[in-house]
Amino acid sequence: MQIVDAATCIGTRPEDERALDVTTLLHEMDRAGVAQALCTHFCAVRYHARTGNAILKGLCAREPRLYPVAIVNPAPYLGVRDEIRRCAQEGFVGFRFVPHAQGWSLESEPFYAALEAVAVTGLPLAVELSASGEATRLARIVEGLDVPVILAHITYSILGEAVGVMKRHANLYLEAHRLVTPGVVELLVAELGPERLLFASGAPYWEIVPTLSMIREADLSEEAKSAILGGNACRLFKLVPGERA
Repeated sequence: MQIVDAATCIGTRPEDERALDVTTLLHEMDRAGVAQALCTHFCAVRYHARTGNAILKGLCAREPRLYPVAIVNPAPYLGVRDEIRRCAQEGFVGFRFVPHAQGWSLESEPFYAALEAVAVTGLPLAVELSASGEATRLARIVEGLDVPVILAHITYSILGEAVGVMKRHANLYLEAHRLVTPGVVELLVAELGPERLLFASGAPYWEIVPTLSMIREADLSEEAKSAILGGNACRLFKLVPGERA
């Protein structure tokens, strides 16, 4: 079983003195037995998406275990369609939207335009959510969008809503991120099936092992665990296990 972490993020954070760089991430991956990871850069989240994505591209080019995922900020600058097109052409495997970290609304015309541009690429996208009602609104916004849409950073307070909308919308998937209550993975599989869950740690800011252990130790078939821990990420993001590593 090859484990693929579907959400990691490198880059210096002013509020954190730890070294959250490629070396630290790879150390965490090795410690947990993770073979490959999808990766974003904190510069693209907090400061400037285009700059952060460019930095990430260079880092991932030198480290074949990491696949670059572009952060898209639809709010502050024109040219977002060009940025999305460029990232797709340069080998990014998907896109990630972080509305709360960047201060923009799901219900905004720039976001709608960015979604249309991502759909043209055919690459999957993830959207970080944090408040009640957001999963419901997002599901309606992306209805009919012909690419996988991953609900990201879902906490226990909105997990029930996320499951509810996923039952109604077949193109939605869920990152299993920091869901460490015993039995929660089994519950999600019973409600949604293993093919719609992706292991995602948030490393190196968050440790890999807690979330990984809950999936490894869950009362599930080895086939289901393999799908959640890597198979689904490889399928959705069109990764070939071991190809870059």
